Amino acid sequence: MVEFCPECSNLLRKKKVNEKSFLACKCGYEREMKRDNNNIEISLEKKKKALEKNFIVLSEEDKISANPKTKKECSKCGNLEAETWQVQIRSSDEPSTHFFKCTNCRYTWRE
Repeated sequence: MVEFCPECSNLLRKKKVNEKSFLACKCGYEREMKRDNNNIEISLEKKKKALEKNFIVLSEEDKISANPKTKKECSKCGNLEAETWQVQIRSSDEPSTHFFKCTNCRYTWRE
Protein backbone atom coordinates (compact mmCIF):
# COMPACT_ATOMS: atom_id res chain seq x y z
CA MET A 1 0.00 0.00 0.00
CA VAL A 2 1.37 3.42 -0.94
CA GLU A 3 1.22 6.16 1.67
CA PHE A 4 1.95 9.86 1.41
CA CYS A 5 3.34 12.40 3.87
CA PRO A 6 0.57 14.38 5.63
CA GLU A 7 2.81 17.48 5.74
CA CYS A 8 4.22 17.79 2.21
CA SER A 9 2.34 15.09 0.22
CA ASN A 10 5.53 13.33 -0.94
CA LEU A 11 5.77 9.55 -1.09
CA LEU A 12 6.70 7.92 2.23
CA ARG A 13 9.61 5.47 1.96
CA LYS A 14 10.32 2.47 4.18
CA LYS A 15 13.32 2.83 6.48
CA LYS A 16 14.75 0.33 9.03
CA VAL A 17 16.51 1.38 12.23
CA ASN A 18 17.47 -1.23 14.87
CA GLU A 19 14.94 -3.86 13.68
CA LYS A 20 12.12 -1.27 13.67
CA SER A 21 10.48 -0.17 10.44
CA PHE A 22 9.54 3.44 9.79
CA LEU A 23 7.83 5.34 7.00
CA ALA A 24 9.96 8.42 6.34
CA CYS A 25 9.78 11.50 4.14
CA LYS A 26 12.49 13.86 2.86
CA CYS A 27 10.90 16.71 4.81
CA GLY A 28 11.71 14.97 8.10
CA TYR A 29 8.32 13.39 8.86
CA GLU A 30 8.58 9.84 10.26
CA ARG A 31 6.21 7.34 11.79
CA GLU A 32 6.69 3.79 12.97
CA MET A 33 5.16 1.02 10.88
CA LYS A 34 2.99 -1.40 12.80
CA ARG A 35 2.64 -4.98 11.60
CA ASP A 36 -0.94 -6.10 11.83
CA ASN A 37 -1.30 -9.54 10.24
CA ASN A 38 -5.03 -9.56 10.91
CA ASN A 39 -5.46 -6.34 8.93
CA ILE A 40 -3.39 -7.75 6.04
CA GLU A 41 -5.56 -10.88 5.91
CA ILE A 42 -8.75 -8.79 5.88
CA SER A 43 -7.50 -6.61 3.01
CA LEU A 44 -6.48 -9.70 1.00
CA GLU A 45 -9.93 -11.19 1.54
CA LYS A 46 -11.57 -7.95 0.38
CA LYS A 47 -9.45 -8.04 -2.80
CA LYS A 48 -10.47 -11.65 -3.47
CA LYS A 49 -14.17 -10.78 -3.07
CA ALA A 50 -13.80 -7.78 -5.38
CA LEU A 51 -12.14 -9.96 -8.03
CA GLU A 52 -14.90 -12.56 -7.74
CA LYS A 53 -17.52 -9.87 -8.38
CA ASN A 54 -15.73 -8.49 -11.47
CA PHE A 55 -15.22 -11.76 -13.34
CA ILE A 56 -17.78 -13.85 -15.13
CA VAL A 57 -16.70 -17.42 -15.80
CA LEU A 58 -18.19 -18.96 -18.90
CA SER A 59 -17.88 -22.56 -20.00
CA GLU A 60 -16.86 -23.48 -23.56
CA GLU A 61 -20.46 -24.38 -24.35
CA ASP A 62 -21.52 -20.77 -23.74
CA LYS A 63 -21.38 -19.01 -27.07
CA ILE A 64 -21.55 -15.49 -25.68
CA SER A 65 -18.83 -13.27 -27.13
CA ALA A 66 -18.00 -9.60 -27.43
CA ASN A 67 -15.75 -10.17 -30.45
CA PRO A 68 -16.96 -9.23 -33.94
CA LYS A 69 -17.71 -11.95 -36.46
CA THR A 70 -16.28 -12.19 -39.96
CA LYS A 71 -16.47 -14.48 -42.98
CA LYS A 72 -13.48 -16.80 -42.61
CA GLU A 73 -13.35 -20.52 -43.39
CA CYS A 74 -12.40 -22.86 -40.55
CA SER A 75 -9.74 -25.39 -41.60
CA LYS A 76 -11.14 -28.01 -39.19
CA CYS A 77 -14.88 -28.07 -39.88
CA GLY A 78 -15.31 -25.87 -42.96
CA ASN A 79 -17.64 -23.38 -41.22
CA LEU A 80 -17.61 -19.97 -42.93
CA GLU A 81 -18.03 -17.73 -39.84
CA ALA A 82 -15.46 -16.88 -37.17
CA GLU A 83 -14.97 -14.46 -34.31
CA THR A 84 -12.00 -12.16 -34.74
CA TRP A 85 -9.67 -10.03 -32.57
CA GLN A 86 -6.16 -8.62 -32.69
CA VAL A 87 -3.39 -8.75 -30.08
CA GLN A 88 -0.06 -6.90 -30.05
CA ILE A 89 2.27 -9.80 -29.20
CA ARG A 90 5.62 -8.48 -30.35
CA SER A 91 7.11 -5.00 -30.10
CA SER A 92 5.08 -1.97 -31.11
CA ASP A 93 6.85 -1.56 -34.46
CA GLU A 94 5.68 -5.04 -35.57
CA PRO A 95 2.15 -5.64 -36.87
CA SER A 96 -0.41 -7.10 -34.47
CA THR A 97 -1.44 -10.77 -34.66
CA HIS A 98 -4.94 -11.45 -35.99
CA PHE A 99 -6.80 -14.28 -34.18
CA PHE A 100 -9.88 -16.18 -35.35
CA LYS A 101 -12.21 -18.59 -33.51
CA CYS A 102 -14.70 -20.75 -35.38
CA THR A 103 -18.28 -20.15 -34.26
CA ASN A 104 -19.13 -23.82 -34.83
CA CYS A 105 -16.28 -25.97 -33.43
CA ARG A 106 -14.51 -23.22 -31.40
CA TYR A 107 -11.12 -23.96 -33.07
CA THR A 108 -8.75 -20.98 -32.73
CA TRP A 109 -6.05 -19.99 -35.21
CA ARG A 110 -4.01 -16.92 -36.06
CA GLU A 111 -2.70 -15.13 -39.12
